[in-house]
Amino acid sequence: MRIIESVLKKVYSQYKNKGLLSIYLWGTVLTEDFNSKSSDIDSIGIVENKAKEKDCKTINECLKESPYKGFKLNYLYLYELNGKKIKSRLARVIHPRLLLLDFKNWKFIVGKRYSRRDFKLREIDFNEAVQLSIIAVKKNHLPFLKKGDFKVTQYFIKHLLKICHYLNERDFGEHGFRYNKLLDKSPQKRKRIVRILLKIRKARWDMSLTKKNLPLVINFVNSLA
Repeated sequence: MRIIESVLKKVYSQYKNKGLLSIYLWGTVLTEDFNSKSSDIDSIGIVENKAKEKDCKTINECLKESPYKGFKLNYLYLYELNGKKIKSRLARVIHPRLLLLDFKNWKFIVGKRYSRRDFKLREIDFNEAVQLSIIAVKKNHLPFLKKGDFKVTQYFIKHLLKICHYLNERDFGEHGFRYNKLLDKSPQKRKRIVRILLKIRKARWDMSLTKKNLPLVINFVNSLA
């Protein structure tokens, strides 16, 4: 972890004059689900409006040279967190309100340390989180899957697993997201779909397995809309 943090601090020092305000780690790398051989290392750079997406691409090209698999930085514009126009790739895929729902679990690395109160976007409950996630799935994933393009499988299944987590939090109270705890936290009525999603994840987001179970998964999504 010290090496990861050192790399991100170096990135910050190189780009802080180009609009990079702060860097956080988030996601699996901060949990017991993390596997150094197969898990991605995700980080978020909160940036000013003047920051360029091309700089983010340059950073990620450099991060590919690190010894870590899937090490990447995602730009997230400060004005997106204040309810303004969506600009970053990350915010187009995951609504900023969903990102901020998990903000308390991000790990601050360098730059300005923010609190949730620093952002103008209102907080949401778990029902809203489910609905925002469903909108993203229907917009960003299902059109490709229905055409037979399964390249989005990993992101699709991750979104669905997070939806199941939000449903569990709604039903049983707030708790941390862990893949290896999701089945235990799920009620009987959701265990079947959770087992399928976890099986696809364990198979490294296997596209053929996703295709086989797609009708069942789509029914699950439609049942929540």
